[in-house]
Amino acid sequence: MSEHVEQVSTENEIWRARPVGSRLVGVVVARDGMPSVIEQRDQLTQFGVTIEGFRHPAPNVSETWDERLNRLFGRLERGDVVVVTSALVFGRDAAEEAQTIAELGRRGIMIKVLTHDAAPPVSG
Repeated sequence: MSEHVEQVSTENEIWRARPVGSRLVGVVVARDGMPSVIEQRDQLTQFGVTIEGFRHPAPNVSETWDERLNRLFGRLERGDVVVVTSALVFGRDAAEEAQTIAELGRRGIMIKVLTHDAAPPVSG
């Protein structure tokens, strides 16, 4: 992975090392080889990471990767914690993924990735 990315397997790990006042931002992407955006959102929600204003992507909207990144970067602030179900969210290939992660790190954005064996929190 990268020094900017931390894998997490419990809800408590997501909140650890979160700067005071920072936001948790869940990001989902529709891409071959990944769960649906609904499944990704549900996995994030189980860990207490909600996606405000979630809308299912319209199939007729074409957007370049650069446009998507600019839209994402424009909404993030230094200290925010981005939580994803897979680092594949950050690029269509390993180079794009590494470039996106590095750019988020330069901007002071932390990244947390749910591990595949992640279990939802136990409610008591």
